[in-house]
Amino acid sequence: MVRGHLFGSIHGLLNLGPLIDVTGERGFIDMGISRHATVSQALATRRRRQHRSSSLNQIENLLHTLRARGEVTNDDIPLWKLTGDEYRPLFQSNKTWMLIRENGVENSWHRGIWFRHSTPKYAFCAWLAIHNRLSTADRMQSWNTGTNTTCILCQDPMETRDHLFFSCGYSAEIWDALSKGLLKRRHTTSWTSLLSIISDTSQEKTTLFLVRYVFQATLHSIWQERNSRRHGEIPTLPRQLIQIIDKNVRNRIQAVRSMRDTKYEDALQTWFGARSI
Repeated sequence: MVRGHLFGSIHGLLNLGPLIDVTGERGFIDMGISRHATVSQALATRRRRQHRSSSLNQIENLLHTLRARGEVTNDDIPLWKLTGDEYRPLFQSNKTWMLIRENGVENSWHRGIWFRHSTPKYAFCAWLAIHNRLSTADRMQSWNTGTNTTCILCQDPMETRDHLFFSCGYSAEIWDALSKGLLKRRHTTSWTSLLSIISDTSQEKTTLFLVRYVFQATLHSIWQERNSRRHGEIPTLPRQLIQIIDKNVRNRIQAVRSMRDTKYEDALQTWFGARSI
């Protein structure tokens, strides 16, 4: 039997979409149909009415046609909405996600954050930083006026996102050591300029991949170091953190090579060459 709620899901039968969207909240009252009536109940237990509304009369006509064709005894066919007025029996999670999400303007920096072979925890940390959602001291001060805003890495009186990445003396030393050989004349510690660089797809593909990856790896490592120091742990010297990040980058390059992705087959050579400058 047809058992879908008439005012929720008979698109497959009437090709009108959810009837509540067509008739409005008074539709089921005007038609004399219970709000939660099934399609079979609407077809089998009510009499046809005449309405002033053309849309209601259209629904009456379609119900009459279905009743005349013997559709009362047909089984339900569940359908999933894909796009617009397109419904199909196959569920597609990506189509459903696009329907329920709020579409926004595409950001120019998204390719610099979500790229092939990125490390998810690094990319997520970078995404939070771009949206200025990391709990830096200036933001914590807005929640609690008694918060100490001093940068624990360099003792600057105000820790902000832009200061931490990479105007801070500690973080700048690390960023300089890891990125100067890659960026050369474009090297900068400016947050705004770096977002432009990682979003610039006109760069050579291997260099761009390495710049993006080391940017995220450095950002994540400095954020971890900052949090560790705030919790009283022993500070890591810049040269030690540089070595850790360098090893993480090399490990990622080796992982990419093990995936047989020939697009970045010269990545290790490029990285070694940049580190020697």
